[in-house]
Amino acid sequence: MSLETTIASLVSAANNLTSVVNGKIGSINTTMATALTQFNEWRSLKDVEGDPTALGTIRRNVLQGHVHGTGGVYGATAQGDFVSTNLGASANVYMHFKVPLNINTNSEMFWFNIKGYSYGTAKIIDETLVGYCYQPTRVLQNASTFGNMTPSIYVDTNGNIVMRILIPNIYYTTVRIDTMRVGNGRLFNLGDLVTRLSLAETVVFS
Repeated sequence: MSLETTIASLVSAANNLTSVVNGKIGSINTTMATALTQFNEWRSLKDVEGDPTALGTIRRNVLQGHVHGTGGVYGATAQGDFVSTNLGASANVYMHFKVPLNINTNSEMFWFNIKGYSYGTAKIIDETLVGYCYQPTRVLQNASTFGNMTPSIYVDTNGNIVMRILIPNIYYTTVRIDTMRVGNGRLFNLGDLVTRLSLAETVVFS
């Protein structure tokens, strides 16, 4: 067998092997995507208490995280669903949570419970916030809050429903949020809430 023939055979074999590998990569990617979808479904349902389609069903831990500080002597670090934010101080910090509801497009009721511990404030966090995002008149109606961290709900200038609590001293503050399907509302999912830390009473989400 000539050298040219040997090289041609090796090139052909290499090309065939590349084709086989490429085909396997596609299959592996498909398998991994399916596994990820199944895992996310399991993760989403494992924290559900009750029938996911029924009213009164609770989903635990749609959000959880920790804020070590937002500036000053405590530094500015956060974990979980919070983004590290340097506000220059760690006193009187608002935690804002954007709900995936907008008065321009959604008509849904909601219920959220924020639990945790603010070490710096030396207080238990146990806040409940409810309301009705009502598109026909573009308002937040029948809203109510309960808790000791000045819980409140507002509509930002883009129409987003936003919950907030005020942490007098955010040093070592940890929270989690549960949700309940109420009225004509949905059972919110893990990752549905978006957070922002601020010294301002209101912020604008995109």
